Amino acid sequence: MFHTINPVDDNVLKTYYFLSNQNIQAKLSEAQNAYKEWKNYPLNSKIECLKQLYFYMEKTIDIMAFSITQEMGKPITQSYTEIYKSIYLCKYYCELKESTFIKKIYTEYKISYVKFESIGVILGIMPWNYPIWQTIRSTIPNLLLGNVIMIKSALNTTGCSLLLEKIFLESGFPKGVFQVILIDTNQIESVIAHPAIQGITFTGSTLVGSIIGSLSGKYVKKSVLELGGNDAFVVMKDVKNIEKIAKLATESRLNNTGQTCISAKRFIVDEAIIDDFIDAVIQEMKTYNRGDLYDESTKIGYISRNDLTKKLYQQYKNIILNGGKICLEITKNGNFLSPSLLRIENDNCIVQKEEIFGPIGVISSFSQEKEISDIVNNTPYGLGVSIWTKDLEKAEKISKKIDTGMVFINEIVKSDSRFPFGGVKKSGYGRELSTLSIKEFSNWKTVILKEL
Repeated sequence: MFHTINPVDDNVLKTYYFLSNQNIQAKLSEAQNAYKEWKNYPLNSKIECLKQLYFYMEKTIDIMAFSITQEMGKPITQSYTEIYKSIYLCKYYCELKESTFIKKIYTEYKISYVKFESIGVILGIMPWNYPIWQTIRSTIPNLLLGNVIMIKSALNTTGCSLLLEKIFLESGFPKGVFQVILIDTNQIESVIAHPAIQGITFTGSTLVGSIIGSLSGKYVKKSVLELGGNDAFVVMKDVKNIEKIAKLATESRLNNTGQTCISAKRFIVDEAIIDDFIDAVIQEMKTYNRGDLYDESTKIGYISRNDLTKKLYQQYKNIILNGGKICLEITKNGNFLSPSLLRIENDNCIVQKEEIFGPIGVISSFSQEKEISDIVNNTPYGLGVSIWTKDLEKAEKISKKIDTGMVFINEIVKSDSRFPFGGVKKSGYGRELSTLSIKEFSNWKTVILKEL
């Protein structure tokens, strides 16, 4: 048994029960049987289901947004944005062509090609910070390939996941093609071990990701891990409008109350402009006030769980103990943490090694541009980086020395359906989004035809 809890007041929203081992096996069998049928559906039939899905999402958008805000403490406007983004993704993949699944290779043979085919049931172990978007972005490409999906949702956003499961069924997806399974951590290994499961996609912490990765290896299952990030936001002195750049940096840091893997967690600014930049960020952060989550003017929400609030507050204090200077002090009220800004000078400060998953901004300076790549790379993570400068050629040269999966120049790092999303080092491996992600959980079948 477990509860979903409203982070605003810590009140219990609903009580749920974990599935018995017998019921888990039944759901796995159902998924296996559904796969036998679904993999043979023509692409246009799958796309018709997908069109109905986003139609139903549009119809139920108010209910979905309310569920996100209630379970994880996100401002209602950001909950709507999450769903609109998920709908856009569905529309993007509706344009998919058969040619995505085949690559012709011109050789001495009469015909030779590689066909990307489905492999079976994919287990998606999902996070709580974007309960609809994260599930949709890993699910849709796999369904169009012909795989079927089982979702192990984050416990604190169970209601969102079950609502999404209902929408899949109502939109015409066959029973068993998309399922949510309510399981505890000690039941995960037996699910991964089941022969129906052929792939695992996990989004979450590096610590848990390493466990999932080892289990995937133990049972020889393909895996994609989208783990933590410690993204840098680099600002050079040639930028014209410091206030505009500071506003974008603040928006990136505080979106979803800072509970985003690709948010700008480290501001790295040329020492010639750092004081002005700090002033501009502080002024912007002061506009992110606590308010009614259902008021469209509220820009910041709550930390989603009490244990995460405690961890964040301790990280804030640890940075100060390690020499961090307070530029904007934090205030704590239950699961609400106000935006704060700390300046660091020590390259080995704790913030370089740990992900700060909340509204705490950290800023440091550089004096020479050749230092930038070393500062950015001085972290175990390698998800994304954002570089701001008028000199695009210089920025591109710097980007070649940076160890990340994504580089955005004069743009904040974001997930976009059109581009592959993922990182290197302890940020994980594999990619989501774009047409390239479809190949992650596919059988690359080589076919050679030679005349006798």
